[in-house]
Amino acid sequence: MDSLTHLTLGACTGELILGKQLGKKAMLWGAIAANLPDVDTAAGLFVHGDRALMIHRGITHSFLFAIVISALLTYLAKWIHPKIPVRSLAIFFCFELLLHDLLDTCTNYGTGLLEPFSHARFSAEVLYVADPLFTISLLIASIYLLWGTRNRSQWAAIGILISGFYLSIACVGKFYIDGKTKATLSTPAPFTSLLWYCVIKTDRGYYTGYQSVFDHTPVNYGFHPQNDSLLKEAQPDLKAFADGYYTISQSHNQLYFNVLRFGQVQGWQNNMAPFALSYPVNSTGDENMIIQKGRLSGWNKKSIGQYLERIAGQ
Repeated sequence: MDSLTHLTLGACTGELILGKQLGKKAMLWGAIAANLPDVDTAAGLFVHGDRALMIHRGITHSFLFAIVISALLTYLAKWIHPKIPVRSLAIFFCFELLLHDLLDTCTNYGTGLLEPFSHARFSAEVLYVADPLFTISLLIASIYLLWGTRNRSQWAAIGILISGFYLSIACVGKFYIDGKTKATLSTPAPFTSLLWYCVIKTDRGYYTGYQSVFDHTPVNYGFHPQNDSLLKEAQPDLKAFADGYYTISQSHNQLYFNVLRFGQVQGWQNNMAPFALSYPVNSTGDENMIIQKGRLSGWNKKSIGQYLERIAGQ
């Protein structure tokens, strides 16, 4: 999930768990701990783009990292707040770090919970990486908690409960869409779990389309051949990241490795639209800045209106 979601969820849970003992400082500790796993984004500054894809949400999002870092944070917090029991601090920090990892597992990126013992990636694919409907209640509660003094735990609890309710709606929506479309892969469209990107995998390629939970008509699919024969090299990192859902395309003598799990640019309007995560194979340029350059292209007042209409069903 995005940093704002982790920050506000960390602040609200911090208030609930340690608010009575630390006051507003519990929010700060919660926000800090809840964002620490994303320190791995700095890897993009030092390693090649395809490798950076696998480093992100790798070891820093693992259970092992949560245990080790929670112990270090406990030691630091105990030094600053000597009256708080070590057990309370340890449980608090471990909870915040694990909550980050499990929430990220709800998205389509893939999270290495068992690193370094297993390189398996876990993904429930029920939330988009940034979903306003999931975050808004947490944000409102956090803003109140910065200045409010009455019913603080109630505000924090209500913010979390509303987000949890939306998450349950997203899970039901995925179950409904999977049963209706028979997709081998379904993942939320940008900013919502009410519109879903659906993929049907075949031996020759993939059928892709978008389906709203409010649609009364079947998905209109477009076919994309995999074109694996175009690859001259194995590309193990990219294939591992794609988890079997990728196509190879060519433009101006440059090969592109398209990861289907991230959807298509304005794909709800055109099922043959380009893919949002299109990686230039064997490029020596700054791939980390361009691998998802098209994800939000084409957004304007008109397209936003059309998108809202598409979410409402056809």
